[in-house]
Amino acid sequence: MELRIKENTSISKNERNNLYLFTSGKAVSILGSSIYTFAIGLYVLKMTGSALNYATTLMLSVVPMIIISPIAGVIADRIPKKWLVVGMDLANGLLFTMLYFYATARTLDLTIIYVTTVLLNVFTTFFGIGMEAAKPSLVTSDRLIRLNSLSKLIDSSASILGPIIGGVVFALIDIRAFILFNAISFVFSAITEWFIDYHLNQDEIEVARTTGSKANSFTKDLKDGWHFFSHNRSILELFFVFVSLNFLLGFSVNIPAPYIINQLLKMPSTSFGIINGMFPVGLIIGTLIVERVMKRVGFRKLLITMNAFIAILAGLIGLPVILNLGNATSLLFYAIIYVLIGIAIAFVDVPIMTIFQKEIPRKLLGRVLSLIMSLVKVILPVALITSGLLINMIPVAVIPVIGASVAFFYSMYLLLK
Repeated sequence: MELRIKENTSISKNERNNLYLFTSGKAVSILGSSIYTFAIGLYVLKMTGSALNYATTLMLSVVPMIIISPIAGVIADRIPKKWLVVGMDLANGLLFTMLYFYATARTLDLTIIYVTTVLLNVFTTFFGIGMEAAKPSLVTSDRLIRLNSLSKLIDSSASILGPIIGGVVFALIDIRAFILFNAISFVFSAITEWFIDYHLNQDEIEVARTTGSKANSFTKDLKDGWHFFSHNRSILELFFVFVSLNFLLGFSVNIPAPYIINQLLKMPSTSFGIINGMFPVGLIIGTLIVERVMKRVGFRKLLITMNAFIAILAGLIGLPVILNLGNATSLLFYAIIYVLIGIAIAFVDVPIMTIFQKEIPRKLLGRVLSLIMSLVKVILPVALITSGLLINMIPVAVIPVIGASVAFFYSMYLLLK
């Protein structure tokens, strides 16, 4: 699977239209969800004064994705992707319209907020799986990496702009006006997605094949997806690289870094905010240049090398404590580390998704992708909990080194075998 991108400068009008429509539709949909999740979390915190309720709201934006993804994958393989993608954005538009009328008649309470958050993320999960499964049919193979780069760029931008715009919305705009605006945005997104050609890179036989398994039972469809996933060695190898990366980030970065920065180095909150902002900046830089890199380096080698590089960066997280660096030096150090990690993650995420989309048969793509995403998402809480427990048992600067060592040696094993 040592694939490279081949240069092809020609692009059809329909393909260009698909890129534009995909970008605008997904950007509005994902950014709207990101802004709402952040703003409604602040609203709950202000309304109740409870950090637990705030955390619950954020948790409800993650749990549905893990539970619903396999179901969404089966449905994505059973029905036309256009119905699923457009339908889910319309469902979100209807959800926010109903929430707007409720908010104008009554005061928003926790129950309604929780229910809305769960439904939003259920619909968004179906939307995401449907869109990922549709990508290979939206453009030719030569343009798939560009489409994945655009998709990652949208996700990264939303992670930066979501909290910023969400904070402004919470501070300056009535929550009801924002809810109505979100409803209109989702409907606009659905309209743009309606005009996408979902069969541009798919002939009639493939169309029939990808939507022809409706007679199978739900369980059989899930088993078929699992069978392909568990018996394909190349897909499994990439999956474990993905798992290794997510465990590394959770274990060596997400828990130790905030603890070191805030509790041990006593850096100001503004510095912590700047450091966190560097990560999505790195992601954006990475997505802008990854296509050029992939024209020169094989996919598999790039993935494994970047995993090893991220392991090295993660292992350095505790260095400012060991060297007793000052705040200014520590800020510069962590800013560089976070930018580099962001760039490297883009060099993993974009190629690995492209390989999955090319190697997995389209009739199974939704199911297999949803299984991979669910299993990877489950790994992160395990890493976070394990790292959190170890902080009370061993020096915190050692924890990043442990996780980094495992990921690095695993990457070296894959490169040398």
